[in-house]
Amino acid sequence: MATAITLTACSSTEEKQASRLYQEAESAYQNEQYAYASALLDSIENHCKSAIEWRKAGHALNYQVQLAMQEDSLATADTMLLTITPIINEMVKANNFLYEKGEYDELGYYYVKGSDTKSNLGRSYVHATVNEYGNVSLISEYRGGAYINHTQLRFIGSDHSEVVTANVPLEREGANYHFKNQGLCHESVTYVNDSALAFVDMQVGDSKLKAELVCKEGTKKYPVQLTTKDRNDIALTYQLGKMLAAQLRFSQQSKVAGEKIKFLKAKIETNKNKDNNK
Repeated sequence: MATAITLTACSSTEEKQASRLYQEAESAYQNEQYAYASALLDSIENHCKSAIEWRKAGHALNYQVQLAMQEDSLATADTMLLTITPIINEMVKANNFLYEKGEYDELGYYYVKGSDTKSNLGRSYVHATVNEYGNVSLISEYRGGAYINHTQLRFIGSDHSEVVTANVPLEREGANYHFKNQGLCHESVTYVNDSALAFVDMQVGDSKLKAELVCKEGTKKYPVQLTTKDRNDIALTYQLGKMLAAQLRFSQQSKVAGEKIKFLKAKIETNKNKDNNK
């Protein structure tokens, strides 16, 4: 009997607690405080196990809360896409970006006109490309009579600040590419989304910004020409990459929110039908 009385008292306490939490959650939902409402409903589920009817009511309300949250997420994503997409189009048009499909996949990429390898065959230099997902490739190109086997790229500002890219081993085929053409040795090393991109973007106005290739041993360095156009093109590509990455992020957010909204509406409709059939 003592145990039964204790259980009854606990049940009564949880019922009161669940009632209070539900009322507060309902008020938060009406005031568009969806995250708070969801947290309160989670408290009913986790701490009021014996309050069965309040938990059922909490489930039904939580579908409404989650639906409202996803509708907000969808609206935010679509608004940002409407803002970002014209900016990207204007950046591409204003800065002479060209677009090509990838050689080995369907993912296209952008580069500033004149910054491609074909336009700079006679020199060692640095350039950048960005794919449709916003992944920026910083590329160091070496031309010489013999291979130097460089694996890194260093930038040095006139204020003596500097940054070194990640190391790209010679064994990494595709990312560290060697070939010969008409007796000239070519090396092309690709650093993806490297921190050096942000450094060049910040130092784009530094006319004395230097670039040098760092060889495998780390002791030998080979200076490369870094023109005003090179600096500007790398910075522009980096900026476009950030916009493309944001566009992808909000596109995914929009898609996920749309799918969740469809699921939640179906759940809410199913619950309504169950209540009507009782």
